[in-house]
Amino acid sequence: MLIHNIIIYDYINQRINKFDFDFHVNILVSETNTVGKSSLIKSIYHCLGYNIKIWPSNWNVNNMIFQMEVSQDDRKHLITRHKNLFYIDNRKEILTEKEFALWLQGLLSIYIKLKDKKNKNLSDVYASEILLPFYVDQDKSWNGFVYSKSSDSFGRYTNTVKSIFDFYFEIANKKLIDLEIEKSNYEMELGNTIKKVEALILLEGEHSELSLPVNIDNYIDKIKQIDDLHINNYLRKINSLNRNVSEIDNSIIEIETKINLLDREISELNKLKTNYNKKFNEIKHTCIHCNSKLTQEQSLTRLKIRNNNYEILEQIDKSKQLKYEYEDERKEIQIEKEKLLKKVSEIEKIIENNKEYQELDSYIEDRVNQGITNNFFTIEQKLLNEEKEKVSSIRVVKKEISKERKLGTQKRSEIKKKYEDLINEYERHFKGLKLDDSGFYSFKEVTGSGIDANKKMLALYTIYANLISEYSSVRVPFAMDSFIKNETATELKEQMFSFLSNYYLSINGQIFFSIISENLKYLDQNCDYNFINLEKPILAKINEDNKALVEAFEIINI
Repeated sequence: MLIHNIIIYDYINQRINKFDFDFHVNILVSETNTVGKSSLIKSIYHCLGYNIKIWPSNWNVNNMIFQMEVSQDDRKHLITRHKNLFYIDNRKEILTEKEFALWLQGLLSIYIKLKDKKNKNLSDVYASEILLPFYVDQDKSWNGFVYSKSSDSFGRYTNTVKSIFDFYFEIANKKLIDLEIEKSNYEMELGNTIKKVEALILLEGEHSELSLPVNIDNYIDKIKQIDDLHINNYLRKINSLNRNVSEIDNSIIEIETKINLLDREISELNKLKTNYNKKFNEIKHTCIHCNSKLTQEQSLTRLKIRNNNYEILEQIDKSKQLKYEYEDERKEIQIEKEKLLKKVSEIEKIIENNKEYQELDSYIEDRVNQGITNNFFTIEQKLLNEEKEKVSSIRVVKKEISKERKLGTQKRSEIKKKYEDLINEYERHFKGLKLDDSGFYSFKEVTGSGIDANKKMLALYTIYANLISEYSSVRVPFAMDSFIKNETATELKEQMFSFLSNYYLSINGQIFFSIISENLKYLDQNCDYNFINLEKPILAKINEDNKALVEAFEIINI
């Protein structure tokens, strides 16, 4: 995928601008910081769906609309984003963030699903996960963690970073995902079957006081002496009773299963609520030692925790309400069952005084008890057979998954060798910097402090970008916001920017990088970079020269 240009329209302050890009290296340059370099890079990936949390204070994205022209395999598309809604190619159809992420996967011809932390099922991802290997954010990506803390949305899934790279390196593929989904579905069905068995056992306890069925053969001779018509009538009542009891019992089992599931869900949500409350309380309003105010990141963390807590409380209320509805439904069914049994009892009382039916009454009671017991045995056996089939199916799918993963392991070994080669090469550039303590696919916190940690992170981001470029068939523009925030010695600048020129900006494909003009001299002067010079403000007042750009957003009613 290539990015041709982006139009940014601030419709509140009536400002607009269009930025055109080269298909190779684009260097965003300004004389000083706080001009708008980061705002522009963030806006590019925001328009591609990336979940960017920290924006410059003077850049209010809620007042803006973004439109980007991209191409993939010579097919051009217009992507327009307004807040969390997307429009493709000026079509009236509006896409949500999740729908846009699916469209983006289709555009890039990739198929990514990750395991959701909450329900353990494979789930579709958002654009942030799709763009994870390509975008290095100035505010979130230099915090000591390579990729893993770059976006808050990564926390939705298990082993997000490793799993995403598996897809781009084709260690994981569509076949493996389909097998994982198949296994997940079987496991879900198995869980439901087990819960039904548990519910059946609970229900069976309600009938434990019934006498065990006796051998009814003893009654046969006496029954033959009774009028056949009466016997047939009575047997029809018995059959009707058995059918109704069976249907009611099945309904109760289904409801008990749903109630048990909700009980477990409520219990898990309460645990989550407790954990969130604990985390929230750990972040104090002010420092107890120096009385300093919360940092912006701490404030955002508190706000995120509080919002998550509200969502959990809302889900608990919904689950409880649904549970009450199921319990009410169960009561109604049980009342219906009692009415049915009462009706049968009344019919039996009518003929109770007739001696010729005394032996038949015993027969009927045994037949009813036998019918109920047989019904339990039939349902239980059916569920146990289902459980056995699901376990067998899971075993078969696991074998297929194991075969696919073996193929992926071979490719991972090949990529790991290249990773180790690059580690050695980069250590020779950064003399004295130890990189081999950062293992392949280890996305834990980077050790070290100050400029050494910064150099390590720069080296690791560059390694993975080069690996993606070499081993992935997917092409997405890379972007790195400036890694130097504070004053740095000239010797260190020369070392870091020469590394950047040699190993990051040399990657084949479209790249975005930001820099202040005084540091341009440290870049390789022989390279043909496309410099985009920015001056504050980067958006211009709407006038006769640029008002035509506004027409690009006619699809949106503002």
